[in-house]
Amino acid sequence: MWIELRIILFWISCGVSSSHVQFIARVAKESSLSVLVIRNTHCPENWLTDIFKGILIPVVTQSVTNAGLRNLELSRPLHVVCMSGYSIQLDLDLLQNLDNSLKYFRDDKILLCESSNVLDETKMESVLHSCYHRKILNVIGLQGLNFYRYHPYPSFRMEKHRLDSSPIFNPNFPNMLGQPLIVMPDQWLPRSILYMDRRSGKQILAGSVGRFIHVLVWKLNATLQLAQAITPGRFVQPTALQELGKQLAIDVSASMSMVEHGMLRRTSYPLEMTRVCLMIPLAQTIPRHKIYSILSNASNILLAVGVVYAYGLVLCFLGRLSGGHAHIVDFLLNDRALRGVLGQSFRLPLPGRISSSRWIYLMLGIVGLNVSSIFEAALETMMAHPPREFQARSFADLRNTRLPLVTTEEDLHTVVDLHLNLMVLNVSEYNNVRSGGNASHAYFASRLHWTLFSEQQKRFSRELFIYSPDACLYSLSLLSFQWPTSSWFAEPVSKLILEVRANGLFEFWVKMHHYDMTEAGLAGLEDPSLMLVHHIAGLTLGDLQWVWLAYGLMLSVSLTVFLLEINWRGFAYSRVNSFILRFHTLGKR
Repeated sequence: MWIELRIILFWISCGVSSSHVQFIARVAKESSLSVLVIRNTHCPENWLTDIFKGILIPVVTQSVTNAGLRNLELSRPLHVVCMSGYSIQLDLDLLQNLDNSLKYFRDDKILLCESSNVLDETKMESVLHSCYHRKILNVIGLQGLNFYRYHPYPSFRMEKHRLDSSPIFNPNFPNMLGQPLIVMPDQWLPRSILYMDRRSGKQILAGSVGRFIHVLVWKLNATLQLAQAITPGRFVQPTALQELGKQLAIDVSASMSMVEHGMLRRTSYPLEMTRVCLMIPLAQTIPRHKIYSILSNASNILLAVGVVYAYGLVLCFLGRLSGGHAHIVDFLLNDRALRGVLGQSFRLPLPGRISSSRWIYLMLGIVGLNVSSIFEAALETMMAHPPREFQARSFADLRNTRLPLVTTEEDLHTVVDLHLNLMVLNVSEYNNVRSGGNASHAYFASRLHWTLFSEQQKRFSRELFIYSPDACLYSLSLLSFQWPTSSWFAEPVSKLILEVRANGLFEFWVKMHHYDMTEAGLAGLEDPSLMLVHHIAGLTLGDLQWVWLAYGLMLSVSLTVFLLEINWRGFAYSRVNSFILRFHTLGKR
């Protein structure tokens, strides 16, 4: 009788083992898994043999006591843990090792198998309840001809299904069934905007990240609940959000951080791909009174003096060849050459023996007409459309112009090596100064913020800033959500990010930033360009200051020369009279 009973139990265990292997194969196929990781300390030998024969995907075996992080090269694994089935404390210790191994991989599928033939639903419920407290999400308990899974909302609830039931893992998990999703926004403008609605008196979460959170709440069938410690308008540091996540005080942090090396295991799929470049003030137009100094620069004056001296030298040679007298004054200050270059009329000398002199004077007239026309055209063009000052576009230009760069205390370490003139502010002051359009400083801005500001300055009387791709701190930056190790919302968020980007919702939310900032009262309606100095459209007396200075200088020089000539003439006349008087005195003797 006992022999027959043992034979029956043996065949039953063999049938259960075969059913378990088929179930594992169905799990791998249904969830599109690529590798099977077995913690085989308590697994039966015949069960392992059947797995190696019947499973088509690669199989990796580990000790159940292995608490090290799982291999990063394993993609879409199914972790099969064989529990002892006799001691609940031993099974919880095995679960603790598994929890440590999958600390950064909460999306991995887990299958807990009872290696004994003892059916104890109470024990299985205790194990799954421990998984619930450890935030182990995708877990299935396998016992006999049934499998078990749990729902965390509205409270822990275990479900029992037969092995042939489908689907095995709940595809809509987690369904929060209207339970609150506690959210803490960092209020990093314009991505995360929190303000009080004037009409309803409720707090509104807006911005591209805020709108994403609203869609996430809808997808999870939850109710949005903002954290109690939040203060509208106050920026929350990422480190503070991480601490709140570790303490499980919040479910989701409405905050995005730049993905750096070593952070991929704790981040979601990137929601925003951007670059961080300089937002540089647009160069101002040159005042009209400086236009004359630009036209009368050193190169133009040297060119004009060279032409005058060249024609003066040629005209001196012509006078000498025609039998006249040539003096040094005719070379240094030739009246005809000077008048000709300035485009003024001058008296032609009488025709001499050299007929080519007429052609030289004709060329002088053409040169003078050309020079005066070019100067007049350049002057009228600059008066109508004044040129701009030097436009800085790179870090070197910023260093040369000594234009201050405004940064935050948190970002100071990234820009201190650029050797720029820095102004350090806290995050709130930084956002106020940059959003206010203070055109006396340069700022770092992502593509998203530049899109917002470019929409704002379209209604200004004139543009204030340019976005320079030649001065980028990061040419390509990936921004994603940061998750604590115990969060089970990483997979739903990453899936939603893919859907949002594929359907163009994120680009639409980015275009709504200006509307969100205006509704929150954070985008002022005033025109900051009106605060800058504007040049009067008409010509004023002050615009001719260089003309008056040049006129006064030349008039002073001419009067000085005139007085010197009079004094010289008087001195020469007195010398001549003295000589004549002496000559007459000597003649009388």
